[in-house]
Amino acid sequence: MRIFTWFDSNFCQLLESRGLTPGNSQHPQHSLQSVLEMSVNGEHDEIISLPSLRALESISLSPTGDQLLFFTASLTEKDIRFLLRLLRFSAIPMIVNAADWEDEGLARLLECGRVTFVPGELDHQRILSIIQLSRLRFTLASMQVKKVLALESSLEAQKLLSKAKSELQRHGLSESEAHKSLQKRAMERGISIEKLVHQLS
Repeated sequence: MRIFTWFDSNFCQLLESRGLTPGNSQHPQHSLQSVLEMSVNGEHDEIISLPSLRALESISLSPTGDQLLFFTASLTEKDIRFLLRLLRFSAIPMIVNAADWEDEGLARLLECGRVTFVPGELDHQRILSIIQLSRLRFTLASMQVKKVLALESSLEAQKLLSKAKSELQRHGLSESEAHKSLQKRAMERGISIEKLVHQLS
């Protein structure tokens, strides 16, 4: 798994005030990146520090093979818009760590259930557990999204079927005759009745 890390400049200053640095340094015990590498320590995990958030947009991401650790001192509206856009086009498990945030913006970000938010200072001893929790939350939320989309599609198909049957009933057929007529047309075309009513709409 590739674990991408992003540290904003204010977060880096906060780390430096505590005697830490975000990336690899001459003193690994003072580097958050080194702490992450030691904490995760999976032979299949690769921790990649992003030079910019834009860099993430140019990488082909996989929901099962990638993850984002987003560290910021203050979660801004710009950050939230970027993360929501990323979720819309290349959804991957995300951990967002911030000391300061607006409740409304955070609520929008967490609404989908695919983001794990860690307020305040992140305890590096818990990072592996948080990463695992984040992946589990992402998987469960993604399953829910798929179920909702399937239900919406089914509901739309039912509405179209009712509309098509109503149209046939206006021409004098009973509801059961209208349904049988649609079934027959679907069978003749070798498609499902749902596809037929989509084509007729």
